[in-house]
Amino acid sequence: MTVKEALIGFYKFNSLNLAQDFESHCVRVYIGCILAPVPNINARKKYLKFHDLHHIMAGYGIDRIGESEISAWELGSRSCRKPLITIMNLFALSTGFILSPTKVINAFYRGCRSRNLYYMADGLSEADIDALSLVEMKATHLEILPAVKHKWLRNIEFSGYIFGSMIIHVMMLVAGKMLLTAEWIKNKLSKPKVVQS
Repeated sequence: MTVKEALIGFYKFNSLNLAQDFESHCVRVYIGCILAPVPNINARKKYLKFHDLHHIMAGYGIDRIGESEISAWELGSRSCRKPLITIMNLFALSTGFILSPTKVINAFYRGCRSRNLYYMADGLSEADIDALSLVEMKATHLEILPAVKHKWLRNIEFSGYIFGSMIIHVMMLVAGKMLLTAEWIKNKLSKPKVVQS
């Protein structure tokens, strides 16, 4: 099976419309427990194919826990070399960690033993990537190391990711509460006063 065939199957199985996603100015992403609009910038579009291939290779779903698992996997596989990817991964990390910490931690360790595909975005054409064998890709990228190297350092790194993700989560909750409060005040002030005679 080629990468292109695997992606088509993934999008059909999950009822995803990639064309619509690419045309949209914003996409909705779970940041903690909030489904928040995030700008659909060109860099996100550039890396989306690889993120989806990670889902396929690693077998993680696209629900809240699955997105947290793939975020942890990508962080473990050193997605931090791409700052935008790291930020996007931090958006999704906290919810799954709260709901299923063991799954998310295991995904991080699995990522520590793997290699992500983001480097391909700068070196291969779309056609070359689409023609690659999914089986060969898994064999050369998924769990290629027998153990996590320097596990104690990677634990500290993961703790930092969780802390950053929780900060983002709290900031989004505060921002959401402020927006709701501002809307409530606006509605209170704009209601016409009833004059009694």
